[in-house]
Amino acid sequence: MYSCRDRKKSQRGDVLLEALISVLVMSFIGAGTIYATTRMEVGAKNARLDGIAASQMRLMLQQYGSSLCPGQSNNSLAKVVLPLTNTVHPVTVQCLSAASVTIGGVSVTQPSSVVLCIPHSDTAFEGSIMVGTDTTAMIQAQSACS
Repeated sequence: MYSCRDRKKSQRGDVLLEALISVLVMSFIGAGTIYATTRMEVGAKNARLDGIAASQMRLMLQQYGSSLCPGQSNNSLAKVVLPLTNTVHPVTVQCLSAASVTIGGVSVTQPSSVVLCIPHSDTAFEGSIMVGTDTTAMIQAQSACS
């Protein structure tokens, strides 16, 4: 027969083992939370960089328009500068030829479509970034931007 004293001796390590297991489980939960938070921060940073690049490209398109096309006067301005690092990323400019129609002897030319693109191969961004004057032109230029 066991006395009260013997039972207490045999159960001494149970609390220590339970505490050790709970600390181990809590450390796994903490590591998972830290990993998820870090991934969210990286995603938010990438989204901010993509937004900054897109807004700079929209501003270029508004200011210079078709003069950004290859061979035009402002083609050298087709670049995006990211803040803090001041890294310069070249922007690919694609211009689709304008269609002209003659109506009653008067030739009417549709403005050329300009698409600005930073390809997916640029490692500073998550994917391709495209800004254009025309949705149809952007769809046509999408394969060249990838």
